[in-house]
Amino acid sequence: MTRRRSAAIALALLCIAPAVAAAVESATIATRDFIRPSEFTDVLLSPDGRYISALAPRPNTPYENMLAVIDTTTGKPVSSIRAGSRNEILEYRWVNDHRLVLAFATRVGSLATPSPTGELMAFDADGNHGIYLFGARGNVSADSNHMQQGGLRRDAYAKLLSSAPFGDERFLLVQTQPFTDHREGSVPSIERLDVASGESRRVLEGPAPDVSMTLDHTGEVRAAYSDGLLWTREAHGKWTLSNNPNASHVGISPIGFNHDNTRLYVEVTHPEGPDSIELMDLQSSERTLLYRGEFADPGELLPAADGSDFYGVITGDGVQAVHFFDLHGIEAQITDALAASFPGQLIRLTSFTRDGRLAIVDVSSDRNPGDYYLFDLDKSQARYLFSERRWLPTKRMRPMQPIALNARDGVQLHGFLTEPEGKGPFPMVVLPHGGPHGLFDQWMFDEETQLLASRGYAVLQINYRGSGGYGAHFENMGYRQWGLAMQDDITDATRWAIREGHADSARVCIYGGSYGGYAALEGAVREPDLYRCAIGYAGVYDLRLQLTKSDTQRTDSGLDYLHEAMGDDTADLLRRSPIAGADQIKANLLLIHGYLDERAPYAHFKALTNALDKQRKHYESLVESSEGHGFFLLDHQLAMYDKLLDFLARNIGPSSAATGDTTATSRTLPANP
Repeated sequence: MTRRRSAAIALALLCIAPAVAAAVESATIATRDFIRPSEFTDVLLSPDGRYISALAPRPNTPYENMLAVIDTTTGKPVSSIRAGSRNEILEYRWVNDHRLVLAFATRVGSLATPSPTGELMAFDADGNHGIYLFGARGNVSADSNHMQQGGLRRDAYAKLLSSAPFGDERFLLVQTQPFTDHREGSVPSIERLDVASGESRRVLEGPAPDVSMTLDHTGEVRAAYSDGLLWTREAHGKWTLSNNPNASHVGISPIGFNHDNTRLYVEVTHPEGPDSIELMDLQSSERTLLYRGEFADPGELLPAADGSDFYGVITGDGVQAVHFFDLHGIEAQITDALAASFPGQLIRLTSFTRDGRLAIVDVSSDRNPGDYYLFDLDKSQARYLFSERRWLPTKRMRPMQPIALNARDGVQLHGFLTEPEGKGPFPMVVLPHGGPHGLFDQWMFDEETQLLASRGYAVLQINYRGSGGYGAHFENMGYRQWGLAMQDDITDATRWAIREGHADSARVCIYGGSYGGYAALEGAVREPDLYRCAIGYAGVYDLRLQLTKSDTQRTDSGLDYLHEAMGDDTADLLRRSPIAGADQIKANLLLIHGYLDERAPYAHFKALTNALDKQRKHYESLVESSEGHGFFLLDHQLAMYDKLLDFLARNIGPSSAATGDTTATSRTLPANP
């Protein structure tokens, strides 16, 4: 791209219509508007550019969504494809110019969000010729869309592969894995799936149980990965173990191949510091560094316009950005030209036509959930398509400020502080993330944070040791530190916010879900004078129960993880459990739980409330008898947030400091557990 053309792109963008409709500035944004699902996600172009597709919620059916297909030229709907009763489309891809394959999820057991079923279906862009391709309901007609019978019943799971080549009129390569009751798992395979008939043929078996495999651009299976172990193979060759972290002291996970299939993009986990993105020569095993952040792991790699390589990686050091592997590449030039029209936002080119002429541009930030544009390279124009949440006025959202501080033992911590309008110090909600290991808070639109900020609260999100996103060493530092150094990190960050004038020391509440619920209640135990109130949502309150009752312990790998992460000394686990310190709690409490929760079983709620009752401690509660690990239904979420916001207002809201009266609402008991 020439400099003249780059300037022309920027000029064309000056005429783009605003993506979000104007809102009444004085009105309080309704809670429902923050938590209702996005209107469009997962926007893709068909390979020939004739169609634009996106996932959208299905009106009045909370357990379902649909795939909308739109004519690119006219903008008119072509079809809407639904998943079937109580199912959701998890992901999808275009196989060729006119046919799509969809992967499904359903609400199973106790999880807040639908779980993948491993089933695949295929449709033409106009919604016709639907067929059930793969899964446990093979040769069974679905309840909608006039589905044809598909392949044979398979008690197995199928997964779409981002590395699988597209363009074949008939076949798609997928990874399949048999269902098993064996705790060690099962060995997956790559299969060649006929997207018209559902027939399939095994191409190759993986080298070990539960590996994820990667294909090159010819469709040859070339790499497999599991827990830091990397296997590679030449075309038609045998699997070779190329990396064992016990010997190399690094973990290597494959991402995809370069244009000539000679080198493999990999993410490398180091003994110290953040992960890196490198190119690995498959002949020599030598690696070339492409990107490594200052303190945060790299994010998603972005496929190039022709699909044969990657043009950059999303960075995680504070505010997200794109690091380009080739500053002179067409993708870098387009992004650079677009940046002038979208200052302070992350710009990603997420889908291209086969010829590279059209691209979907995703623009998002900490204040913008996401706007989608269609970029025409030949015309140097970007046309607005739609927004994920057009009803939210982005100008009224609050910035997410990256922060850094040192814990009491000198470990550097990173996180984010979101402050409401006005001048501090503010009442503050400390919001530890769940997980805890592997998950982390990052710079992006977060509806819960924005909801709290809109009600006048500062929100502190600290990535305590044990969090993902900052290298393996930082994550490993949290193992067996639940209630110890991990909790100290949250305390130190809270005191930092008070000391720096961001938070009113008399009006601080700690709230979290899952592990965050554990941290909230353990914070109230360990720091009884720091927090005015604490809210536990689907929390873990007796660590011993996780080893015996949670769904995590049902597999060998899950139980190994719990022992590694928490420990196995039951007396020590009890000492680090909120139930053991109920007598120390001074904060007012709100406990929220789903009766069907299997990840953090309802027994946690009962154990804590029994301990509180013995100490004659007041608490409020909300239990939903039909929900699991987190609330799924919008009405249940709305009831939860209404109760949460009311609780916060009475404890740390504008009028709470004057009276100190926080007991106006009586404790609510479980509906019918």
